[in-house]
Amino acid sequence: MASPAKFHCSRPTFHLQINLRRSSPDRLSFPLFSRDLPKSPRVRFPVVRASSPPSNPKPSLLKTTCITLTAAAALFSASFYFASKPPAISPEEATLEKHLETESNDVEALLSLTKIKFESKKYDQAIAILNRMIEIDPDEQDWPVMKARILSCNGESESAITAFEEILAKDPNRVEAYHYLVMECYDSIPKLTELEKKISDAIGRCKKKTKEIRDFRLLIAQIKVIEGNSVEAIRICEELVKDDPKDFRMYLFQGLMYTLMKNEDEAAKQYEQGAMFLPEDHPFRDFENNSESEWRVIVAYDSVFCYLCTFTKLLVASSFGKLF
Repeated sequence: MASPAKFHCSRPTFHLQINLRRSSPDRLSFPLFSRDLPKSPRVRFPVVRASSPPSNPKPSLLKTTCITLTAAAALFSASFYFASKPPAISPEEATLEKHLETESNDVEALLSLTKIKFESKKYDQAIAILNRMIEIDPDEQDWPVMKARILSCNGESESAITAFEEILAKDPNRVEAYHYLVMECYDSIPKLTELEKKISDAIGRCKKKTKEIRDFRLLIAQIKVIEGNSVEAIRICEELVKDDPKDFRMYLFQGLMYTLMKNEDEAAKQYEQGAMFLPEDHPFRDFENNSESEWRVIVAYDSVFCYLCTFTKLLVASSFGKLF
């Protein structure tokens, strides 16, 4: 299989909108590239739909017409659009910076300032603050992971890979680090092969059935998809569904996989099945394209977000004939 084209992640303005009610999906549309776009300060990309809204939706499924899944880090190559300049310093930002002049080790204030910097798209400054927090408390596990996530979402792939590898050096069973590495290395079969071996080793270290084992096996299924071995990926998914038929992620994953394979009817069935098991309180029901939603995936690991990011990259690569 030819290696997929290399695309960089960027800021979260791409929506993957999946209607989980109708069984016959529309034709997929893919993001336009810079040659097709007007040169404006901000470029918005079209929606990728798995299906269009039905005239008579089933009341037993989702209350909302669709779930908007915003994949922050799912846009590719900063050259596709022109980023506007970061906004001026806000009063809250200025107050925190003044406070930190005398209380430089105030971790709570530093974290609040990190959030403001990130939401203001001052990513380098947010990373610098996290570096300072890591110096203050090198044993804190959250700060390095947040830093790595920001690097990934800002398209700094090599730095993100290094950061997640450092995390694994300290915690070789950390699922999310492997997940982000698969996302960053999607265009390199040798790197994915190496990652698969490390993931298999991590599974071997899990002495009993756990959620982590399910997550690890689904990661292996995603590697198989990228390698073009859809038969093995489907086999793994079927086993995971048999083990826990109410895990909505299995259906979402298979829906994305069948979308990539251009089997839109089967993809729609999987999305509809996933809708029935999506928890009422799951954050992706109300995931909006705003700074709070973006910050949420920086603060905490979200496997759904990572799967969406990776499959979006694969969809774009596939549309240019660079996959399978």
